[in-house]
Amino acid sequence: MVRRSFGIGSALFALAMVFGAGNAFAQANVMKACGAEWQAAKEAKKVKPGETWNSFLADCRKRHADDDDAVPPEPKAAAKPAAAPAAAAKPAAAPAKPAAAPANPPSEKQLTPGQLAARERIKKCGAEWTAAKEAGKIKAGQKWPQYWSDCNKRLKAAGQ
Repeated sequence: MVRRSFGIGSALFALAMVFGAGNAFAQANVMKACGAEWQAAKEAKKVKPGETWNSFLADCRKRHADDDDAVPPEPKAAAKPAAAPAAAAKPAAAPAKPAAAPANPPSEKQLTPGQLAARERIKKCGAEWTAAKEAGKIKAGQKWPQYWSDCNKRLKAAGQ
């Protein structure tokens, strides 16, 4: 029983890490951009009197909320010599496509049908949990583990 709950807990942790990774990268980009803006404002002495890093960061995050490329742009390359247009007239080589990774690398163990079915149930229950939570249909005090248990039992009974 302990082994099973450890496996479920590990799967849930991995699922949480996958869904949270994109958000963490976006936050890191915003932090980098806001840090650069803060340093530039300090150097230019344009920081408002009494403004702290935390208040500046809150305002900066609001400005960058819809900005997908929060990282400051790369510096532009210096102008090319006059011979560059002649070189540009040559047809550009097509970019090489990276080799496709095998579906299951040989070092990974193949999953059993039961493990694959459990993964699908986790995905379905996770999607249901999110939708129900947004709609406010989660029972008072119910947490993910209780919801997962009920959902898993229901899906197993339905043959999924």
